[in-house]
Amino acid sequence: MVIKVNDLDLQDRLGMTSHHPRWAIAFKFKARQATSKLLDVEFQVGRTGSITPVAKIEPVHIGGVTISSISLFNEDIIREKDLMKNDTVLVERAGDVIPYIVKSLAELRPADAVPIVFPTKCPTCNSQLFKEEGEAVWRCINIECPAQVVERIIHFTSKDAMDIRGFGDANVRKFHSLGLLEDIPGIYKLDFDQIGRMEGFGAKSIDNLRSAIETSKSQPLHRLIFGLGIRFVGETTAKTLAQSVSHLKEFTNYSVEQLMQLEDVGTKVASSIHHFFNNPQNLQMLDELESLGLQLRNTKKDKVEAGGLSGQTFLFTGTLPTLKRSEAEAMAEAQGGKLLSGVSAKLNYLVVGEDAGSKLEKAKKISTIKILNEAEFLALINR
Repeated sequence: MVIKVNDLDLQDRLGMTSHHPRWAIAFKFKARQATSKLLDVEFQVGRTGSITPVAKIEPVHIGGVTISSISLFNEDIIREKDLMKNDTVLVERAGDVIPYIVKSLAELRPADAVPIVFPTKCPTCNSQLFKEEGEAVWRCINIECPAQVVERIIHFTSKDAMDIRGFGDANVRKFHSLGLLEDIPGIYKLDFDQIGRMEGFGAKSIDNLRSAIETSKSQPLHRLIFGLGIRFVGETTAKTLAQSVSHLKEFTNYSVEQLMQLEDVGTKVASSIHHFFNNPQNLQMLDELESLGLQLRNTKKDKVEAGGLSGQTFLFTGTLPTLKRSEAEAMAEAQGGKLLSGVSAKLNYLVVGEDAGSKLEKAKKISTIKILNEAEFLALINR
């Protein structure tokens, strides 16, 4: 719950720090807790090969929700919390949302408590696990690992990536288990006749799925880059990469040093991108996707470079009166503008709405940043 001073004049007088307004404070309710029994630990494989231990507990009711599974994140957490199977554990919902195990109650530990042994091989493909120096996570590095393939397809079809509606988690897993879908290119080679003979897939749902898959072929390049699931590459970095090339495979010629010259790309991200575009299997997949009709060219690049705001940087904060933030960002990009993730001397325009917050206060201290409201932004776009 956020408590605010109900007087705009007083709010102005109180002002803000670079971090928060002085006229508002968050009141956090004490997290709700309960005890349960740790029955088992399952090890799940993510799309980047990360091995995540998941605790299976006796179902317990906390704050209107029944909890039976809780992520333990990595091996170190298991050791730090001294967890064993059959332990009585204290469970809490962080922020009344995310469940986690606070600790085991060692004084209640039974004689039949069993140590949790972290696997040395992938639970799906049996490949040897590896842990990079400085990281807490063990990984399966077998690119053909079935569990990773499924998770990569789910990510590829997700809303923020290629946005293939009707192709959710359950359908991906079902098609894969039946041998109908083996990899990402397989999405565009599905046997709809065979799917149509499956229970729950009528003519309309087949048509909708076929249409959504076909429509995804024309998604902009940055969505495809994000959908590929390159480690450390989020939506913002994907847009940066898309704006830097005319064709995606140009990145095969980029060195780590050249990648680090791009906006917000550091050593770790650059190394991950370089590794992806120097993997023959990944390049073969890109060739196949292009042959299936996906857009690996940046069709917007020429338009962007010709846009009236080419090279100008933008950041949006607060709630705009009429535009959704995603709409405003798309309008800026359509004119050649680039989006930044934070306020810095590299920022040209900060577009502010209601409850703009600390970004506005920080921008006021940098004289080169132009601060616009929505109307001024629209005037700039349409001039």
